[in-house]
Amino acid sequence: MAFRPKENRILTALKKGKIPLGMQVYTGNPSIIEILAYTGFDFYMLDMEHSRVNPETMEHCIRAADAAGITTMVRVTENNPSLIRHAIEAGAQGVIVPHIENAEDARKAVDAIRYPPEGKCGTCGSIRSAYWGGLRDYMEYSNKNVMLIPLLEDKNGIENSEEILAQLKPGLDAVGIGRGDLLHSLQTEPGQETGARHPKRGMQHPYIKEAYEKVLAIANKAGIPLIDNVFGPEDAKSQVEMGIKILIYFIDQQLFYNLCLEKVREVKKLRTRSPK
Repeated sequence: MAFRPKENRILTALKKGKIPLGMQVYTGNPSIIEILAYTGFDFYMLDMEHSRVNPETMEHCIRAADAAGITTMVRVTENNPSLIRHAIEAGAQGVIVPHIENAEDARKAVDAIRYPPEGKCGTCGSIRSAYWGGLRDYMEYSNKNVMLIPLLEDKNGIENSEEILAQLKPGLDAVGIGRGDLLHSLQTEPGQETGARHPKRGMQHPYIKEAYEKVLAIANKAGIPLIDNVFGPEDAKSQVEMGIKILIYFIDQQLFYNLCLEKVREVKKLRTRSPK
């Protein structure tokens, strides 16, 4: 079967001047991914760093996403060419790579995700993303449509953000700030303890604010959109006003957990009322 290109809905939205909306998925459940598609999300990020999702489950999730019409990003566990290749060969349209600290790290990720002559990604004539046969056409498509998103999660990454972003392709790639890990790294420095360990509250830390301002300025100049977590409508509004171009809701499991807490509290209030 000939290769059939599929839409990267993140890139489509960006080209139209819209804000793509996604969700972090840790459950690895294809039904959740279908629901996200049918309710209007543009993309989801399948987490393989902090969840127990394995490569086989990843492929099933991407297959469900393709059928439902939603774009897949995969966050790999580390900056490893084999892990990145597994994601794009399964059909991911974007790969998020954690803990990128310098230009060398970024170049390693670029080489892993791009096919020659732009990179060094290894090839195989029978992979799912190429419909098991259309490799040549897929390689050309992939270099123009599969996104690389490095995460800056350490002080070195923030300090070296300009050289990191210089390795990326404007109009295709994006960048993220892992404010949770960045905030945790600050806790180990004398005088930096804030007690604000939750990534949402981490925006209050002076260094986190400075990091966002610095990276946003460099990203805007380089033509590289910044992706960031949101926790609700008001948070999303403030992120857009700050200049974030891609929004991603914070974790399907967390949202379900919060929903369960809310429902239990509602019912327990009824149970504790005195009978008339």
